[in-house]
Amino acid sequence: MFYSAQHVNKYAATDLEGLISFSESRIQLQFEMLLSEIHVADVNCNESLTDIVLITGPSSSGKTTFSKLLAEKLTLDGYNCTVISLDNYYHDRDYLIEQSIKAGRVPENKMDLDFECIEAFNVERFKADMSEYLAGNEVTIPEYDFNTGRSLPGTRVLTPTQKDMIIVEGIQSLNPLLIEGIDFHRVFRVYICPFDYYSGSFHGESITVNPKQIRFMRRAIRDSVHRNSPVTMTIDMWQNVRKGEEKYIKPMKQYADFFFNSSYEYEILYLKHKIMPMYEALNDEDKYRFSRIIAPENLEPFTGVSKLELPKDSIFNEFYMG
Repeated sequence: MFYSAQHVNKYAATDLEGLISFSESRIQLQFEMLLSEIHVADVNCNESLTDIVLITGPSSSGKTTFSKLLAEKLTLDGYNCTVISLDNYYHDRDYLIEQSIKAGRVPENKMDLDFECIEAFNVERFKADMSEYLAGNEVTIPEYDFNTGRSLPGTRVLTPTQKDMIIVEGIQSLNPLLIEGIDFHRVFRVYICPFDYYSGSFHGESITVNPKQIRFMRRAIRDSVHRNSPVTMTIDMWQNVRKGEEKYIKPMKQYADFFFNSSYEYEILYLKHKIMPMYEALNDEDKYRFSRIIAPENLEPFTGVSKLELPKDSIFNEFYMG
């Protein structure tokens, strides 16, 4: 879907609350459709059996918040929900370095490692944990320390009950190898991503802001606050992020049972307001690199909005910094 600058600017000036309400209602409608499909697929479920929902999508699509919200909604429907981040099943960084060297590729630094391939994850440990859980045994989920690059024993214990629903989110969640041979009652796969575009005109030239550019701005803004990461770091990483998405995430679309569009009609207004000061603070070289991802003039047709009144259950809260 395309949203025009004229359309969103009009609402920004006259009825921003209405635009937010409409955008949020579209998201809630998708949740209702997804829950309905899960219920239909699960209508004959024996309550002693365990289902799993696997969630993936490219960077800054809202996977983490979406997974938590889905768990809340399924809990209200009587499921015992557990959300697992596949990131906790990363191999130790030293192990990845060792494997990379064995493959004939010596990494220059830790950023040179491939953290997105299925081999970066301890799939056997994940499958063993899931098998134990399905057998009715308690399982302790590992915890990955990104600072040290080590997998820790973890303290989170999962206890099987009745009508269990495991929700797994991560880059490789839809990879068939992840649950190969694991006897879940029902497997449901979700691919989440902002799919919508924005259009406008600047100095008589038509411009477009695409979903990849939206995700870049989301990530730069979020990481600047939550990870104290400057926009230059997001720029540095973006090319590799995109390569990983094309190589590992995009091919997973073929396995999806449901596509969830996490676009918000209003978000361009806020993203412009937050990202432009970041751009202006860059030196000339970094401004050029920024412009290779999204040209600042592509944001010119849109009104900037500094404050949004969002509902607590909005996925966009993951990227809204107030």
